[in-house]
Amino acid sequence: LNSKYKTQNEQSITLPEQISSPERKSPETYDRNPQLTYKFLMDHIVSQIPHKWYEFGSALAITPPQMEEIKENHPSNENRAFADVIQIWQTEKTRPFTWETLMMVLESTTVNEPQLVPTIK
Repeated sequence: LNSKYKTQNEQSITLPEQISSPERKSPETYDRNPQLTYKFLMDHIVSQIPHKWYEFGSALAITPPQMEEIKENHPSNENRAFADVIQIWQTEKTRPFTWETLMMVLESTTVNEPQLVPTIK
């Protein structure tokens, strides 16, 4: 089911049925939300690649000591570890917290998940 969410500015984001569906050949399209959100990342990126939290954080230039601390704090909870990575990215601005950075990270050789790159209108 495609869903539409309204933002504070009454713009909408169209969410895909499943980004990782094997029959999909092209990236999903999202109406441009002025700002990337934690909720979007958790719902549509983390849910698809929870096992790549360390790679994602490394691609965002989160320091190795920070990454190791996350690993120690959440040794068996990849979703929580990924949430911590996103929180550090959002608050410490290791890279700009933008759609462009998200696309760059997903396409990087470190993360290598280009099929998750949304095409931004």
